[in-house]
Amino acid sequence: MKISEKWLREWVNPALSIKALCDQLTMAGLEVDSIETKDNDNIIEIDLTPNRGDCLSIMGIAREIAALNNLKTTAIQIESIEPQIQESLQLELKAADKCPCYLGRVIRNTHLNPTPEWMLQRLEQSDIRAVHPVVDVLNYVMLELGQPMHAFDLDKLKAPVVIRTAIAGETIKLLNEQEVILKEDTLVIADSQQVLAIAGIMGGIESGVGENTKHIFLESALFSAKLLAGKARLYGLHTDSSFRFERGVDPQLQRRALERATSLILEICGGEPGPVIQVMDAKAMPIQAEIVLRFDRVRQILGLEIEDFAIRNHLLAIDCELSEYVENDMLALLVKPKPYRSDLANEIDLIEEIARLIGYNNIPNHMPVMSTQFIPDSETNVSVARIKRAFVDMGYQELITYSFVDGALQQQLFPELAGLSLMNPISADMDQMRLSLWPGLLNALQYNQNRQQQRFKCFEVGLCFLPQADGTLKQINKVGGLLAGDFAHPSWDVAKRSVDFFDMKQHIEAVWQLLGFKQNLTFQRSDESRCYPFHPGQSALLMWQAKEVGSLGRLHPSLCKALEIDGAVYLFEMDIALLAHCQVPVFQRPSRYPEIHRDIAVIVDQHVLSDSLINFVRESAVEIVRDVRIFDVYTGKGIDSGRKSIAMGLILQHPSRTLVDKEVEDLIHSIVLGLKTEFGAELRE
Repeated sequence: MKISEKWLREWVNPALSIKALCDQLTMAGLEVDSIETKDNDNIIEIDLTPNRGDCLSIMGIAREIAALNNLKTTAIQIESIEPQIQESLQLELKAADKCPCYLGRVIRNTHLNPTPEWMLQRLEQSDIRAVHPVVDVLNYVMLELGQPMHAFDLDKLKAPVVIRTAIAGETIKLLNEQEVILKEDTLVIADSQQVLAIAGIMGGIESGVGENTKHIFLESALFSAKLLAGKARLYGLHTDSSFRFERGVDPQLQRRALERATSLILEICGGEPGPVIQVMDAKAMPIQAEIVLRFDRVRQILGLEIEDFAIRNHLLAIDCELSEYVENDMLALLVKPKPYRSDLANEIDLIEEIARLIGYNNIPNHMPVMSTQFIPDSETNVSVARIKRAFVDMGYQELITYSFVDGALQQQLFPELAGLSLMNPISADMDQMRLSLWPGLLNALQYNQNRQQQRFKCFEVGLCFLPQADGTLKQINKVGGLLAGDFAHPSWDVAKRSVDFFDMKQHIEAVWQLLGFKQNLTFQRSDESRCYPFHPGQSALLMWQAKEVGSLGRLHPSLCKALEIDGAVYLFEMDIALLAHCQVPVFQRPSRYPEIHRDIAVIVDQHVLSDSLINFVRESAVEIVRDVRIFDVYTGKGIDSGRKSIAMGLILQHPSRTLVDKEVEDLIHSIVLGLKTEFGAELRE
C-alpha cells in the first residue's frame, strides 16, 4: 500500500524524520519497502502482513504511529448528514452469515463536476486512477478510513436490492468488461431482475455510475473475511476492495464511512441525500473476545523485566479496554481489543503487540544458560538420509505411502500372515496396518500405469507392523523398492528391453557398496515354500553374515493379473537396521605392479549359483585376487543336460611385487582343483 507522508501527518505528526518514521514502522512489523519523493511529497510504500487489515488506510497507519509515539491522532470529524428527501430503497438480507450488515443511501440530482485536484493527487500517489467524481470519492474514503464502498446508478435498479448467494449459471458483466459465470457459493448484490455486483469484489458495468448518472445509490457493507477469502482469485480478479475485505474491515466503520462519502459527494457533486437504510443480523455480527493476559507470562515470553504498569500502558495505547482479573490467586488483566483488531484473539497475540510497541530492536538479546554436550556419533553409523540418497543416486524416486493398507491386498501378498486390523479405519481400503512396504508401492504402480506411466523405479523407507504371538506389535523400519517397465528411456543408441531380476540385484549391490560396506551381500535362492509372492525361480533371500536380512524377486504373474498390473514387476525389501552400521574406511595404498588377467570357464550343475563360485575364487587368494567377474553363461550344444558353462574373468595383482608366470599358473591350477572339489566343476576345453 502506498500513502502520502503529508496526508499521514495530517492525522498524526511525530517529531521524526521520514527515515526515522519508516524505520519505526518497519521495526513494529509494518515493513516499509520504499520511499519515493514525488511532487514535494514522500510516498511511503508499506508491505503489510495478511493479519493487519486494520492498517490498510491512512487512519490505520496513523493509529499505529500514535501508539508507538504515545500520541493522539487528529481524526477528521464525521457528522451525520441530515436527509433532504425521504426516499429509500427496499433492502433484503438473505445471506447474513456472509454479510451481517448492509447500509445504503439514495442521493438524487448529483452533477458531473470534476474531481478536485487535491483528491486526484492523493489518489494518484496511492496508484488509483481517476474514474468518475463519485467513484473517486469512494476510493478516497477507502484510502482514508479503510472501508470499501460502491455506487450504483439508481435509475438502473429494480427494487428490492437483495444480498444473496448466486444461482448456478448466473452471469454478470463486470466494470472491467469481463463476463463471468457465477458459482453458487458466491455472495452477490442483486435486484429483482439481475445481479448488480460480486459482493466485496467488483460491480457490474450495467448498473455502475457513468457520465449520464444523475441519481445514485451508495452501499456500505460488512462482508465476512473468512467466506470472501479466495473468491476474487477464483474469478481471476484482484481489486482494492477484495484486498481489504479478505483481510477484514472494522465492523463498526460502515455507517461512518457512508456519512463521510456522502459529505464529500455533496461537496463536490451536490445532490439531495436520503436517509440511511440498514439491514443487519445482530447474531451474525463478529464478537470480539475478551482475553486473559498474565503479567508473568509476558515477562517469560519476552525475556524482559517489564513492569505491570508498562504492560497496561502499552495495551491502552492500542485502545484496549482493561479490567483486573484474578487467576490462581495471581492478578492478571482481562483485555478487550477494539473490533477492528480481529487479529488479537489469544494471550500470545497481546504479548506480540507489547513486543512491537516496545520495539523488537529494543529487546535485549540473552544467550540461553545451559550445559552443552555433544552426542557421540560413530564413524560406522549410516544415517537414513544417506541410505535414501544412495537409492536416489541409483535413479530411484522416494515415495511416502500410508501405514494403513488394504487388508484384501495384504492377504493376497502374505496369505500366511495376518495384519493388525483397525477398529475405525479411514476408509475400506485402509483397514490394516502394513506388514510390508510392498502394498503401498504396488498401489503407486497401479496409479501410475493407469495414467500411462509404465516405467517405474521407486523406493520407500518406513515402519512395518508385525503382530507377535504374545499379542504385541513389533515395529520394524524397512527399506523397500519396486522396479517395472523398460530398462531405459527410448533412445536411438540403446536397445529396448524390460527390466529383469538382475537389474534389481545389481542396484542393491551397488547401494551396498555406495554405503561403504566391504563384506559382500549374498543372494540365496528361495525354496518353493519361501518364494511367495514371488515367481518361483526368480526370487532370492538377502543374506549377510549367514543371516537373512531381506528378499527380492519378481511378483507372481497371477498377482499381477489380479491387480491389473501390466508387465513384470520386481520388488525388494530389507531391514534398514542392517544398513545402519558399516565398516570404518581403511586406507590401502594402490599397488604399483601390473595386473594379470586370466579367464576360466567351468561346467557345473544348473543349481550352482555364480555368487558361490565368485566368493570361492576370491577367498582362494585374498591378497592376490583383486576382482572376479562373470562374463558368459552358456547352456546348449556341447553341454550335458542339467549342466551349464560359466566363464569368469580374474584380475590378479600383488600389492608389493610383480607376479611371475609360474605363480599365476599354480594359483589357477589350485582354483580349478578347488572348484572341482567344492562344486563338482569341470574345466571347459
